[in-house]
Amino acid sequence: MLLLKAWLLCILIIGLSSIGYCSIKLEINGRERSHIKNKIDLGNLANTDFCDLLNKAVMFYKVQRAGRLPDDDIPWRGNSALQDASPGSQPDANGDGDLSKGYFDAGDHVKFGFPMAGSMTMLGWGFLQNKEAIENCGASKIYLEDLQWGWDWLMAAHISPNEFCGQVGNAEADHAYWGPPELMTMPRPTMIIDQNNPGTELALEASAALAICSIIMEDIDPTYAASCLQHSKDLNNFGDTYRGIYSNSIPDAQNYYKSFSGFNDELVWGNIWLYKATQDKLYLDKAVNYYTEYDVGKMAQQDSHDWDLKAPGAALLLSQIFPGNQTYINDIEGFLNWWLPGGGVPYTPGGLAWIRMWAPARYAATTSFLMSVYGGDKYTSFTVKQIGYILGNNPNQQSFVVGIGPNHPINPHHRASHHSLTDNIMSPVNNTYLHLGALVGGPGQDDSYKDDRTDYVKNEVACDYQAGFVGSLAFLASQQ
Repeated sequence: MLLLKAWLLCILIIGLSSIGYCSIKLEINGRERSHIKNKIDLGNLANTDFCDLLNKAVMFYKVQRAGRLPDDDIPWRGNSALQDASPGSQPDANGDGDLSKGYFDAGDHVKFGFPMAGSMTMLGWGFLQNKEAIENCGASKIYLEDLQWGWDWLMAAHISPNEFCGQVGNAEADHAYWGPPELMTMPRPTMIIDQNNPGTELALEASAALAICSIIMEDIDPTYAASCLQHSKDLNNFGDTYRGIYSNSIPDAQNYYKSFSGFNDELVWGNIWLYKATQDKLYLDKAVNYYTEYDVGKMAQQDSHDWDLKAPGAALLLSQIFPGNQTYINDIEGFLNWWLPGGGVPYTPGGLAWIRMWAPARYAATTSFLMSVYGGDKYTSFTVKQIGYILGNNPNQQSFVVGIGPNHPINPHHRASHHSLTDNIMSPVNNTYLHLGALVGGPGQDDSYKDDRTDYVKNEVACDYQAGFVGSLAFLASQQ
């Protein structure tokens, strides 16, 4: 009956309007559902096969897998990091450590827990937002396998209610080696946060990722979903009760993934996602109170949603949960409008929203996803234009996706695909294998770019780069 009334309202709106547009947001069982009748204008991307791109892009995470691989989806990848383990744990029946799975962060082989958790949160959000399109594209199986490989690791890393393994591998030792992960021999220490060495943003981000797991898996595998949810609740309690900056407790992460924004944004972000998973108003109340107390809306302004800062996404989600709340609307639209042309963020001459030099394409791709979630022509047109630029629709006709589009990269800063057997970044001359569908860092502010393996600023790939890109592709696929 609720749905019938909504559609009658939709018919009435269309009847009264000459634009023929209707978007309805319903609360069904406490969860927001969107029904959008029209499709956005894809412009010169109208003939792009976004389903094909999406299927290639989700394969990225198959390349990044550590552990004992259950398939040969990437024939040139093999078992690796099998001894990764939490302190005092016992190997499984195959002799593998309990932390052997998970993802290598980027072109290296460290398992950085904070960006890994953040990548799973964003990848999961993209699935929730565009589930129907992902299914229609035939990408659901691989997409869910990507997510579960990460979820399995996050749960394995949560070794007790107040202990979480936040990193595996010494970053300096790892980066000193240039070769495929299958041939690594260096020690790989495990670093932990606990109540004496807290890491609030890490615990809350892992909680958010696993809350999304419980939502996605509740109708697929209820037992697995329940396990994700219990870990999510325990991690939320751990991170909120024992507060501290995670990168102070894991100093090895400071040169790579230092927490610059602190943990106030994750306190809001993590509680929002746990509310969405449980419908327990306790978590929503905490999110709302922390949002106000720590002025998280202000944190969202003139910045990026990324592995470190979750304030923009938190503002967006609260604006959906509380439709019409002008504070949340102003906060998310303030963030989004700053990214639009003339809003404040720098643009390259060719049209990429360019916030900073280190991998600007990932920020544009992630913001494109947030624009698509919020919706509205002026925001979704940003998604179309930015993803178009990334795919090569720019004055230089330069794609920033490996193996796809004009002048596409083939030599990303990536040890596994380069596959040097001599510990030499320059040999072989070209990467041995194609990391197909991987988003590289992106151009300089003048649109300049060279497919140079040694340039980890412009030409590396990473789990967090890919997550927002995948979400944007899934949205664009939904519009075809």
